[in-house]
Amino acid sequence: QAHRSPNNRWIVGCNDSDGVGRGGHREAGNGRVILVDYSADKVIHEQICFARPMDAAVSNTGGYIVQDGGFGSTLQGDVVAIGVDGNERYRRRYGANVYNIGLSPCGRYAAVQTANAPSDDGNLLEVLDLDRGAALFSVQPSTGWADKYSFEVDSEGRLTTLGVEHNGLGRFTYSASGEFQDVQEFQAAQLEKGDYATKLMAARDLLKAAATPDNARKTLSTADSALAGGAKDRPDWSSIAHRVRGESYEVLGQLSEALAAYEIALSLNPKVGVQKRAVSLRKQIGAR
Repeated sequence: QAHRSPNNRWIVGCNDSDGVGRGGHREAGNGRVILVDYSADKVIHEQICFARPMDAAVSNTGGYIVQDGGFGSTLQGDVVAIGVDGNERYRRRYGANVYNIGLSPCGRYAAVQTANAPSDDGNLLEVLDLDRGAALFSVQPSTGWADKYSFEVDSEGRLTTLGVEHNGLGRFTYSASGEFQDVQEFQAAQLEKGDYATKLMAARDLLKAAATPDNARKTLSTADSALAGGAKDRPDWSSIAHRVRGESYEVLGQLSEALAAYEIALSLNPKVGVQKRAVSLRKQIGAR
């Protein structure tokens, strides 16, 4: 895989192969990493010290980072910063697989997101200050796994904002201390732009946080949109959509409509979790 710097001068290539097999899970045989000055058409250096270099990112200065998956089946990953001179600047080992990485154009800051793991390093979003050799912040990501990262710095090169980009949803920001700044914007994007699964999970979270009539109208519309967007063809997701519809109707005081939605949900999945609500609604409606 080849990774280009924002100014198009530098390219880092990483190859997760020992030169004999295809790469992937193994117990020995290092891969290769090379740094190329594209403007000069010159290989600056080659590294064969990485076990399984699976991803990389390069800055406008020629400094870069490598994600090394390591040997064996242990959930782990190293993120290693290398200078243009080929010397190691910083290394951080995670007790979880590294999901993806990003590097600021100036080369000072790296973003690392880990996959789920039964350790303190599982499901983390971390920003590393490579100049200081320390984490700037480490948080459980409010937005889940991002697709890309962007970095905003002030006139003195200090990080002010980390942007996380989610395909189809947009860009959202964390402060330099790790506080998520776009809670409402992210929620709105999930409800309006997400796939049917994203929409339904966001709708459930919204009603759970505040079961107001305004939110109920939003979640009812979202559930209908999710069904039209493909959930109706999946009994598991369709049952969740009808549960959301039922919960929304209940908040709005439309009990007959809520019961009808719950009955559809139960017909699709008897364990969807609304059996008691359906029984209660039948009693309420029958007592009128």
